[in-house]
Amino acid sequence: MITPPVELKTSRLHLRAARSEHAASVFTEYTGNSMAARFLPRGAHPAQSSTEAVIHAWGESSWADGDRFIWSIIDRSDQRPMGLFLMFVDGDGAEIHYGIGPAYWGRGLATEAGLAIMHWVKQQSPLSEVHTICAAAHESSCRVLEKIGLVRGQFLPDALLLKATGERIDGWSYRWRRSE
Repeated sequence: MITPPVELKTSRLHLRAARSEHAASVFTEYTGNSMAARFLPRGAHPAQSSTEAVIHAWGESSWADGDRFIWSIIDRSDQRPMGLFLMFVDGDGAEIHYGIGPAYWGRGLATEAGLAIMHWVKQQSPLSEVHTICAAAHESSCRVLEKIGLVRGQFLPDALLLKATGERIDGWSYRWRRSE
């Protein structure tokens, strides 16, 4: 079983196993924001209770015995949770997803959060692979994945179904392997 750290700190961020008290801010800043969710298959959460349910299922309360982990991304300057970083472990690999609210875009914060996670993966975990699929049109997220060490792979036509609109959008596969 793989158990990532409950907390990771960077110069500007505190990644912390998500707690129920983070739900209101995470919903306001990220999960409930339609602009932040425009490339996400799940769409925006319709209510704070949806964010609370995700945090309850995958947050700190399930940390020791799970294969799904979710960190709140917290701005260290104001202690405000602004987004989430998720990891789904399957054997010796993991799928990652992340997002932060639009008020925090353009400052390198998603990259900083991803680098903290990938540092743990590379230095302390037994994981041999990390992967994800990113919406091809979401160029800034594609750049974040490349900055944190994942390599762009195959173009995947119609890879993602946006539940909110029923539209299918193209994606890129991204992968990091320990041997690379």
